[in-house]
Amino acid sequence: MSDHRIAELSNSILACAIDQWNRVLSLGANLPSQQQSLLDLIHLTRTRIPELYDSQTQASSCADGQEGLLNWLLWLDAQLGQTRLNHLCKSSLKKSIQRAVSLLSTSTSVHEAIETASRRQVYELAYGLTHEINNPLGNIVARAQQLLSKSTDPYDRKSLATIVDQAMRAHEMLAELMRAVQPRQAELSQVELVSTTREAFEKASLVAQVKNVVCVWKEGPKQTWAQVDRRGLLEALRLIAQNAIDACRENDSIRWSVDELGSTIRIQIEDTGPGLSHDALRRAFDLFYSGREAGRGLGVSLAVVRRLVSESQGRIAMSSEKQLGCRVELRFLKTKASDQKVCTAVNPRPWKL
Repeated sequence: MSDHRIAELSNSILACAIDQWNRVLSLGANLPSQQQSLLDLIHLTRTRIPELYDSQTQASSCADGQEGLLNWLLWLDAQLGQTRLNHLCKSSLKKSIQRAVSLLSTSTSVHEAIETASRRQVYELAYGLTHEINNPLGNIVARAQQLLSKSTDPYDRKSLATIVDQAMRAHEMLAELMRAVQPRQAELSQVELVSTTREAFEKASLVAQVKNVVCVWKEGPKQTWAQVDRRGLLEALRLIAQNAIDACRENDSIRWSVDELGSTIRIQIEDTGPGLSHDALRRAFDLFYSGREAGRGLGVSLAVVRRLVSESQGRIAMSSEKQLGCRVELRFLKTKASDQKVCTAVNPRPWKL
């Protein structure tokens, strides 16, 4: 293929990527979960311009989402200096890349700034609520327990026990809200993900049995390692599983799996429940959003999950079709069992031009 044709096709592909991200931004979609655009871009360049890739290059070595696309374009810009493209074609391609980088960098910083400002406002509200409401809640619980210890009337004891339970539930909801907006400091360490996920699976299976929901474990690699916060990961898996169990009907199933995909590890939890609408899927990780109306709770569990996963340098994505269940994927960078250092993404192989 000629240099001119390579540059022409590359410019066309980058223009399509920019247009697609503009559509994503205009819809207000959950950016970190929009990895398909990047994978489509890589696939398109591999099939249309095979001269740009070594036969050993793996698309899975590129990170997902908007940040992954940005990093890939920056790498692509750096690789241009090592190619045999003539100056005219190289200059044209560089301009397209720089335009894409500028667009993605701006939208990323704006998105992060808005999210940070919103989280700060929510934290101030949550801090005030926790302080002002927890004090009277503590007094209510203490007084109700005191009366409960002295009462002999079954009706009174039942009423007092209900007061204690509901007051403690309100306290737990406030604590969950605080955890969503100001999580603890993550403690990253080398963790074996198959056994860790299996531990969460066993605990979730016991909870699911009460609702006659079946949890199924799909066999995969025996061991695989990543640098994560183990306690945070277990909590994230618990919350994901609880959401799946709550969504499932009797005799539905939840399938768990751990797979290695190139340089990443994928933990997948997929249920056969009723699934989510397009609007519910788009807003699933938003703080205070809940797909349930009656007894809906605060709607913060998936927001907590997103924070816990991001603290372990991972990514989370959710997909669903109405009446076809819901799938949640967590991805982490794979490391060696002996590596105790914080992991960094491995650069893709150089272009073969």
